[in-house]
Amino acid sequence: MKTHSKVYTAVALCTISLLLVSCFKSATEPVVLDELAAATDYTQIVSSAVEVRIAPLRDRVLGSGTIQGQEEVSIKARIGGVIQSINFNLGSTLEKDEVILTLDDSIVSLQVSQIKKQYENSLKELKAYEQLYERGAISLVQLTQTRSSVDGLDAQLQQAQNNLENTQISTPISGSVAEKTSLVVGDQVQAGQQIARVVDLEHLRVTLAVGQTQLFLIKEGAPASIAIRTPTETIVSQGKVSAISASSDSRTGSWAVLVDFINPRPELIKAGISAEVTIFNEEAPSYTLVPNSAMVRKDDKTYVYVVDGTNAKRIEVKVIDQYGDQTAIESLEEGFDLSNKKVLSSALSRVLDGSSIVTQIY
Repeated sequence: MKTHSKVYTAVALCTISLLLVSCFKSATEPVVLDELAAATDYTQIVSSAVEVRIAPLRDRVLGSGTIQGQEEVSIKARIGGVIQSINFNLGSTLEKDEVILTLDDSIVSLQVSQIKKQYENSLKELKAYEQLYERGAISLVQLTQTRSSVDGLDAQLQQAQNNLENTQISTPISGSVAEKTSLVVGDQVQAGQQIARVVDLEHLRVTLAVGQTQLFLIKEGAPASIAIRTPTETIVSQGKVSAISASSDSRTGSWAVLVDFINPRPELIKAGISAEVTIFNEEAPSYTLVPNSAMVRKDDKTYVYVVDGTNAKRIEVKVIDQYGDQTAIESLEEGFDLSNKKVLSSALSRVLDGSSIVTQIY
């Protein structure tokens, strides 16, 4: 019995000694769990890899607006009268100075004829008064009154002749009829009444409303691309920024930017159609660009995981700018160039420095 007790005691002492040694080693040799996991986890992580690009970040401004003609006029009657003829229809293509409506000019013609005769008689009377004045037969006051009467008749004659011309209503620009007032021959029109609205469909314009950030990326004369989507195709035309408003709209806080372009399909593209516009910033600087999805924040630092053979290499970076779905970065690792590298953009929550990876390139 004594022998068995001694054996049991020795075994117990050995066990206690091993536990103490194990605890002592655990206390004196801390283990970095992340490094241990990376070193011992032999499972390959499947992740998407994206090429690092060297390109401008803010190189374009996107917007949309409604197409309008660069020139558009509302044609109105300048005098009242009875319609004698109507020479246009809705959608008609008109040339500059083409007559679209004629008013009855019989009364106006009589007025012109009457005033013209009065004016001609007053000229003869003025000539006679000038001769009398030279001989001292009349005073300067009488001569001046006669001249004033002649000038008044001259003004009346010019007004009557203008009214006669205005009985023929014409378009001041070339274009297409966008609106036509419902009128028929024999209707009475009033001075100032709208007859039609004509739009130049050859030269078009889109007005964009942009915010302050976008405003700094746009310059007058900058090239632009205009896309018009139809049910069967997308029509693209090239244009340029023709003007930028000097002040923002007090109601919206945005600036108006005018983009002009030539209509590539006048028979199809009309005023009022929506268009998507891309304005290019040709002076935008180039950066090292990666997708936003490739960025990792940890311990108040920013990293990307670079594909290093079949492993992931963690690189600390500095964010320079971010726009859209792209981030401009700069490597903080001395001597490490991100050009021509690939970065991981998915499964980043599982990736550690040195992880074994299988990449799908996009």
